[in-house]
Amino acid sequence: MDKFQFQIKGKEKQVEIKVATVSNLKDIQDLNHQLCTKEAKEFDPTINENYPIQKEGEEYFKERIENGCALVADVDSRIVGYLIGGISKASDYRNISKIAEAENMYVLEEYRSFGIGGKLFQEFIDWCKARGIEKMKVVVSSKNTKAIDFYKKEGFEDYDVTLEKTL
Repeated sequence: MDKFQFQIKGKEKQVEIKVATVSNLKDIQDLNHQLCTKEAKEFDPTINENYPIQKEGEEYFKERIENGCALVADVDSRIVGYLIGGISKASDYRNISKIAEAENMYVLEEYRSFGIGGKLFQEFIDWCKARGIEKMKVVVSSKNTKAIDFYKKEGFEDYDVTLEKTL
């Protein structure tokens, strides 16, 4: 996997992007809990902030670690970011059989803008290419402009628009 260095508060730090193991499960759950809390507060109050620490969330992350793509960013033996992704059957109306999805990713606030998210994402792209995947997708809250800008910088383009109405 990938290693690179950056400076934070005048100190040189090394980041290692690596494949997550079950020993990283609690770290990933904690980071996703922070993500869900932020998303619920800022973008979508219907998000269950506690999903990652509930049984269903734990099972989801464990399944992705064992059978999908689960990556972590390690700085000084501390997990500061992660990416979870998978491959699924594409919609029947498309001329592709499978599509990859970056399902969730989060980097701690103090470690953003150092290239960690980009490196996590590049490792996911490499993982997808190694499996013969030609298309990937990501679902982002329409109000989360920072995430949308990040993914567009990574080469994503608008494809679908999902609209909701509160009744």
